[in-house]
Amino acid sequence: ILISILFAENIMTFILISILVVKPLDIYIENIGEKERLQITGSYEFKYLALTYNNIYELNANNEAMLSYRAEHDALTGIINRGAFDRLRQILKTQQAPLALLIIDVDKFKQVNDGYGHETGDRVLRKVAKLLEESFRSSDYAARIGGDEFAVIVTEAAPEMKPAIVKKISGINEKLMNPSDGLPKVSLSVGGAFSPNGFEDMLYKNADMALYQVKENGRCGCRFYEELQEAASTEG
Repeated sequence: ILISILFAENIMTFILISILVVKPLDIYIENIGEKERLQITGSYEFKYLALTYNNIYELNANNEAMLSYRAEHDALTGIINRGAFDRLRQILKTQQAPLALLIIDVDKFKQVNDGYGHETGDRVLRKVAKLLEESFRSSDYAARIGGDEFAVIVTEAAPEMKPAIVKKISGINEKLMNPSDGLPKVSLSVGGAFSPNGFEDMLYKNADMALYQVKENGRCGCRFYEELQEAASTEG
């Protein structure tokens, strides 16, 4: 009888160890291997361990997210920066979806900095970034790619969308030219180009050529590379 009782106790001890120790360890090893939070299971000590680990896990995840955000976003305006924009260009080169690129300059921004100071200049840049984000879709990408130079990648965009894009830019310029926030008047010069097959190699150059034409013809406007082609073909 005693031997049977001891045997039963050993069986029960083995089962409890399996449930409270071995199984939680297997689960924890799997969670850690997959970089997941630990499940709250097992004995009190294991639950305490899991809670402590999860707190550290959340802290590290938040720190990584913050570092990633800072690495990809412009500190002044909050939109994506040049590095993130260049990485996005490389990704979009591999996709065969139509898109448009807009390259944007704040007209005579140096005069704003010189006449009103850099703090006011920074406020103007933040305002421009906010208007770009608000005016375009959430699926589009607004970026600050230089001092007073911005860009917008308009996804799923065909040349038929040109009037809608021009209307957006006109609306932004209307707000910038008639400020109600005490900031100086500014305007945007915008050059655009379309691509039927992702971010083609010539897309940036084409948009930049269109931007140059806007600047040469009085600034504060929007032109597309395709218009330059049409004009050249008409003249020819």
